[in-house]
Amino acid sequence: MKKKLEELKAKLAEKLEAAEAGDKDAKAEAVKLGAEIESLEAAIKEAEEKAHLLKLIGKKPGKDDETVETPARSLGEHFVKSMPKTHEKRFTIAAKAYNDPLAIGTPGSPQVPRALVTDIDKNIVTEALPETFLRSLFGAESISGNALTYFVEGAIESNTGSGQSPYGFDPTDEGAAKPQISFADPTAVTVALDKLAAFIKETDEYIDDAPFLASAINGRLLNYLRLREEAYLLTKLKAASITSDTTSWANSATGQDIADLIFEKIMKVQADSGFAADAIIMNPKTWQILRLAKTTTKEYIGGGYFADGQGKQLWGVPVYCSSFAAAPVSGAATGEIFVGSFKACASVVSKGGVSVEATNTDTDDFQKNRMTIRCEERLALAVRRPAGFVKIVKAATDPQ
Repeated sequence: MKKKLEELKAKLAEKLEAAEAGDKDAKAEAVKLGAEIESLEAAIKEAEEKAHLLKLIGKKPGKDDETVETPARSLGEHFVKSMPKTHEKRFTIAAKAYNDPLAIGTPGSPQVPRALVTDIDKNIVTEALPETFLRSLFGAESISGNALTYFVEGAIESNTGSGQSPYGFDPTDEGAAKPQISFADPTAVTVALDKLAAFIKETDEYIDDAPFLASAINGRLLNYLRLREEAYLLTKLKAASITSDTTSWANSATGQDIADLIFEKIMKVQADSGFAADAIIMNPKTWQILRLAKTTTKEYIGGGYFADGQGKQLWGVPVYCSSFAAAPVSGAATGEIFVGSFKACASVVSKGGVSVEATNTDTDDFQKNRMTIRCEERLALAVRRPAGFVKIVKAATDPQ
C-alpha cells in the first residue's frame, strides 16, 4: 500500500502541473487522485495501528517469530514494558467466549475492573452563582483615555419680578422689560477608570491531562469577574450624590407601606430628573416581604401562588433582586432599595473590554511547568444625573 501511495502521489504531481498549464481534464483527474490518496492513507494508518496493537499483545515464542522492540510512547507504557516477568499475571485479564455465562462479571470481579464499567461525565457541576444584571441597566460608552470628565449643568438664575415661573419666563406687558435668565457655571465631574483583575495558576500537566477541568476553571474567571463588577457598580452608585431617604422606611413597615413608599420615589425620580424610573433594585429578602404581603383577610395582595404573574414588577417598573443590596434587619438601619432611571441618568464607561491572557514566563512558571492566566477589565460609573436615583434605607427605629 505504501508503494502504491508513492506512485499515486507521483501521478498527482504530474496532473497538477498539467492542470496549472490549463488542462481541464488533468484537473479533474487530480481531484480523483487526491481522493484515492486520502483513502489509501487512512487504510495505511489503520493497518499500522492494528500492527502496533498486535505487538503489544505479543506472540508465542518460536524460531520464526522475531519481534522488533518498539520504544515506549509514555511513562505508563514504559513501566508495563519494564515490569519483571514474575509480575505479569497481575496485569493479565482473562478472555472468555461470548456464550460463556461466566463472562458477565461484577464490578468487584477481576475480569471486570471497576474502572472499566464506570462512566465518566465530563460536564462539571458548577457552583451556583447569583444572577448579574446591573451593568445592562445602565447606559454604555467607551473612552480612549484613562478618565472621563463631564459637566453637570448649573442651576437656572432669573430676575423675574412676579416669581410665577421657575423657568424665568413670565407674562409681560407691551413695552415692558423682559425678564432675564442665565445659568450658573456647570460643575466638572471626573471619574477615573478602575481595573478589576485576578489570575490563577495551573500546571502544564493539569491542562494536558484534564483539559475539560482546566477549561471549566478558566471559564469561572469570567463568572467571578461579573460578580465583582456587579458589586463594584452598586458601590459606585451608593457613593454618588444620589438622594437618600433614611427615615421613611420604618422598622415596623408592612409590605403595603414599603410599596407605597416605592411609588412615591418613582414619582420623585421623574419629578426631579425629568426621566421615568426604569428599574428598582432590592435584596431578595425585601422582595419576599413585598410578595408575601396580605390583606387583613389573609389574601395575597399581589395574587396567590397560583396566580398568573407578570414577572418581578412594582407599579409597572421592573424589580431586580441583588444580594449586593443590603437585606432588611429588624431593629437595625440595614436594608436598601434603589429606584432610578438607570439608562438615561448614568452609564458604564469602559476601555478595551474584558481581557484574558496567559503566559508561562511569570516568576518561575517556566521552571515549574506552570501557566498563569489573567482576567481583567477597566471601567467606571458616570452618574450624570444624580437626581435620577433615590436610595431608600430602612431606619433603625420608628420615627417618633
